[in-house]
Amino acid sequence: MTRKVERAYIPATVRRDLWVAAAGRCEFRGCCKSVDRDFLTMAKCNVGEYAHIIADSPAGPRGVPGESERLAADPSNLMLACFECHARIDRDGRSNEFTAEQLRAMKREHEARIQLIYSASGVVESTPLIMSFPVGTHVPVVEVRDIQYAMLTNSNFKLFPTSTAIHIDQSNFHLQDNDTDFWPNAQRALTQQYEQRVLPALTTRGGATHLTIAAFAPIPMLMKLGALIGDKTPAAILDLPGEKWLWDTRDGCPEPQYAYNVPVSLPCEVSVVVSISGKVQLPVGRVVVEFEAVVPGRGIIRKGAHLQQFRTSFNAFLQQLFAAGVRVVHIYPATPLSASIEIGRMLLPKMFEEVHVWEWQAPDWKQALRLK
Repeated sequence: MTRKVERAYIPATVRRDLWVAAAGRCEFRGCCKSVDRDFLTMAKCNVGEYAHIIADSPAGPRGVPGESERLAADPSNLMLACFECHARIDRDGRSNEFTAEQLRAMKREHEARIQLIYSASGVVESTPLIMSFPVGTHVPVVEVRDIQYAMLTNSNFKLFPTSTAIHIDQSNFHLQDNDTDFWPNAQRALTQQYEQRVLPALTTRGGATHLTIAAFAPIPMLMKLGALIGDKTPAAILDLPGEKWLWDTRDGCPEPQYAYNVPVSLPCEVSVVVSISGKVQLPVGRVVVEFEAVVPGRGIIRKGAHLQQFRTSFNAFLQQLFAAGVRVVHIYPATPLSASIEIGRMLLPKMFEEVHVWEWQAPDWKQALRLK
């Protein structure tokens, strides 16, 4: 049967069911914009559109005679889309780059994620806290949307990002970490941002009660961030074992093991070497105590469980240091992003009088900053 009208009519019940299945968000992979508000003014309105996977006309994108008419109002053949993504799906007519199977896969993935959110129990709202500083000549780019996606995926939809993220973006900081003025200036900038943006969010009535932290910066700055946050505020820490802050989901992912040997008695002031992502060159001038991964390597912490295991082991190590009489600690780290933040969170509640962090700048260690 040939369709007589210019555009196929989509019944209200089909449109309603599609909105529910898509949770009012664009189903095109990588977009997920909310289509119940103006993207610029944020005013509440309906900007959603109904994109056909197989066009409602045989002459349209992916159109098939007979199938186009049969599926014109079928919810399985429709995607909720924003204006831009609807244009992507239909651009160039029958020469459009996206196949019907690709679009069906996007629809399935999106609606499966939404169903997981609908059915999840014990969901916690978490405020994304993002920090970036240049590392050498590398200028990091951390996308808020990548962090939001990682929060949902890593937690199996148990952590839900709040509508507002805190982004301490110092990626274009005017100094590099090999400049002697970098550390005092960077520490001052981070502390100011924390006091002006993070602390109010944590202390305001009805404010953030859980954080998800993703940070790319020199190791001492990661530890400084962790020290500012402390371990009283519940937080999930992300890392980059692969792409876009997603944990490794493979069953056979190797579990890291740690080793250390703390003497019964130590001097008041010691050097603490932390060899996790690589083997640290031992500093000279003080007694050295080492905490190390049995097999150090980049990307060694690949799962949330790995990070919790590190916290447990490193916390026991710190307790033994304190029991041995250590009160002043100099840290020489080779640590992943997440472990660096966690070290900062764990150190301050301990009874150490001073905590100094050093950075390796070949051919020697340079004192970076003081956490306490």
